[in-house]
Amino acid sequence: MPNTTWLRLFGLSAIIVLGTWFGFRQFAATSPQFPPVSDFMVEGYRIQVALHPSPATALKPATFTVTLRDAAGRPVSGATGTATISMPQMLCGESPFTLTETETGRYVGEGIPLMAGSSVADVSMTAGDQSLRVRLPFAAVR
Repeated sequence: MPNTTWLRLFGLSAIIVLGTWFGFRQFAATSPQFPPVSDFMVEGYRIQVALHPSPATALKPATFTVTLRDAAGRPVSGATGTATISMPQMLCGESPFTLTETETGRYVGEGIPLMAGSSVADVSMTAGDQSLRVRLPFAAVR
C-alpha cells in the first residue's frame, strides 16, 4: 500500500493556496469605488474636492483640487488650505500637503497616498474667521 501522507499534504496545500487566491480576487473585485469629485456644504460654504487620477496610485503624487464658494455661489479668494492623507483603519502614517490658490476660489495641492487601499483626505480650509473641514474618501491602487 503506497504512502498517501504526501498526497494528502499536497492536496491540502493546494486547497489552501487556491482558497487564498480566490479570496484575494473576491476582495479586489469588491473594493469600494469612490467618485473622483465630491461636493460638501459646510457652514454656508460649498466645497468641491476633485482627485486626479482616480483611483490614486500608492507612493505617487495625486492632484487634489478644491473649489470653494460662498452661500451665493461666488468663488472665495484668499483662503488658506491644507490636507492630510491617511488610512484611518491602518497605522501607516499620514501624508500632509498644502493647497495653493491657482485662480479665484480654486486651490490645488499634490498628496501622496502611502499604501494601496481605502484612504481619506482630510481637507481644512480657512476663509476669513471660518474654519471648514471635509473628509474625502478615495481609493489608492498599486
